[in-house]
Amino acid sequence: MTYDQLYRECRRKLTHDTADFDLSQLFHAQFSPDGRICRSDAEVSAEEAFVFRQKVRRLADGYPLQYLLGEWEFYSIPLAVGEGVLIPRPDTETLVDAALELLGGMEHPVIADYCAGSGAISLALAHFLPQAQVYAVELSSEALSYLYTNVGAAPGGERVTIIEADVLNPASLSDLPLLDLLISNPPYLTEQELEEIPPQVRHEPRIALDGGPDGLRFYRAIAADAPSRLKENGLLIFEAGYTQAGQICDILRQNGFHEITVRKDLAGIDRCVIARRP
Repeated sequence: MTYDQLYRECRRKLTHDTADFDLSQLFHAQFSPDGRICRSDAEVSAEEAFVFRQKVRRLADGYPLQYLLGEWEFYSIPLAVGEGVLIPRPDTETLVDAALELLGGMEHPVIADYCAGSGAISLALAHFLPQAQVYAVELSSEALSYLYTNVGAAPGGERVTIIEADVLNPASLSDLPLLDLLISNPPYLTEQELEEIPPQVRHEPRIALDGGPDGLRFYRAIAADAPSRLKENGLLIFEAGYTQAGQICDILRQNGFHEITVRKDLAGIDRCVIARRP
């Protein structure tokens, strides 16, 4: 069997909207990881074909492409990902855009990334703010394994300090210094949304998705504790679920924050909520 025949055979097994992109990503990751393109009429070994078919079968069953690849890019930084860690998404780059804009002229900003997961936000900020000191806060042991791997490999990782702590338990955050910026993409799905998520998302860790009955548990806890973590005029930036920005703004106002603004992602959804310390 040739590479072309294998590709065409596997393509017929996929029916989801992003099938062409997903299959090409899988194909190039396995057969041309160094960038060299295989001749389409060359013969593929039976063993390689078997491995590829197994990956395509899992993809067809709803297993995330990113986990099959073992790596995904965020803000031009390749990150190790797999079961147990949230997959970085383009929506979250809106938070990094805002942080870079707001901190761009600041010398030696001190930043904490709550619910850091793979380290996507932490590493993007450390890379593009070379004077920054970043603290990546994460609780999940599964996510921490990827976080340590990514911090050890990514550019700017030497300026990222990992803190194993629970952001819902302020006492566990005692090692943090005062911050210029607290940034977070916390779990924010409601109980109902968790029942309705697509098959691919069901493979992601529930701990990174479950925001409590109304999806706002982490926002309330972080907003209540954040004033004691932030320097004067310090900033708080949250990612918001697609219907939550208004509620998050209300929570921030109730905790004394001011200069509250909302930014949209590339899809036009209110995705990023920014506020200044009381």
